[in-house]
Amino acid sequence: MISPKPLLLLAFTSLIFMGSSRAISEEAQSPNREGVSPGAEFTYGFHQLKWRADSNANGLMEVGEVEIKKRAKWQRINEAEFKQVVLRRRAQVYMKNAYVYKETPTRDLELYADFPKDWKASDKRPVMIWFFGGAWNTGTPFAFKPQADYFARRGVVGIRVDYRIRTVDGIKNDGYVSGLDAKTAIRWVRKNAASLGIDPNNIMAGGDSAGGHLAIATQISELNDPIDDLSISSKVSALLLHNPYVVYINPKSWIYQIDFKTLPPVWVAYGLKDKAAYNDDPSTKRTERNGESFVKELGQAGIPLRTYIKADGGHGFCSGSVHLNPSTLDIDDFLQSCGLLPKGKVEGPGKKTAGAWASEHRKNIMQGRATLSQPQTLQYVNKK
Repeated sequence: MISPKPLLLLAFTSLIFMGSSRAISEEAQSPNREGVSPGAEFTYGFHQLKWRADSNANGLMEVGEVEIKKRAKWQRINEAEFKQVVLRRRAQVYMKNAYVYKETPTRDLELYADFPKDWKASDKRPVMIWFFGGAWNTGTPFAFKPQADYFARRGVVGIRVDYRIRTVDGIKNDGYVSGLDAKTAIRWVRKNAASLGIDPNNIMAGGDSAGGHLAIATQISELNDPIDDLSISSKVSALLLHNPYVVYINPKSWIYQIDFKTLPPVWVAYGLKDKAAYNDDPSTKRTERNGESFVKELGQAGIPLRTYIKADGGHGFCSGSVHLNPSTLDIDDFLQSCGLLPKGKVEGPGKKTAGAWASEHRKNIMQGRATLSQPQTLQYVNKK
């Protein structure tokens, strides 16, 4: 089980939800639809919160019922904070196949597995690890749910990773702290391959925008959480990149320090309307080598490369209903050509986007059709 943080003295340690945010308070006599009881104080990330009362007796927190502690004083949470903190937490405590992969000062980090229907722990299947985008500031592990479900039908285990972000964990150094978590996640998957039914030699990593950056950053040899067991490799067999954000922000996690000749096969998508992530702009160090240079230099590296560049594409276009299906099928075709997936064909993901999945998930929670998850803990990769 997840260890509670010192902030709360817990009476019911057998009922634990998302790190410190999933802990039932002393006042709680039984779990409810939020995993905490009215009147309880709880944490999510670096936020201290209080559910004052369930005023409409629906078992779910409403924006007017929650307080947040700022500068040692309780105050009503605003709508933006409620969405970024309370609703994000709620969605996660109902996510299936949750595993705690890392303990951090702000919360225990989880990832979520999407298994094929005929999966069993003794399998050795390919695995795709997905990192959501959001400028290392926002975003949720619901990103890439459509792709994960599609590839599960192709026999692939999908792993959608949560990592520390600014609005939840108060981190700074964009792309660095999150990059440490991303690398830990890959090591965790590899170490627990026998329990997850995956092939430790066929671990692929992908992501969108900031998440695309994280997937690439896992291949920076010097970028490591000092508590990780560095004897566990973080190398991947392919990179699947949706408009990765490769601008210069933090030198420790800048992807251009990598020798691209050492990278595995890369599938990369950019939209030509995505000027912020794609267009080179030599007027600043931040953008002088942007996505445009990234694609060019990958081509010069001589590695297996497939580009999915579309004139009508904006930022995140592969996650939209128009390009979700063709871009996903193109990834599949590329991986088959590289020998990383077996030959085969199934129906594409269609037009049901991650946003639609998230909306359906929220509706199921509101209507009482979802069940609180019980996160599993396998083997951590931190040094003993």
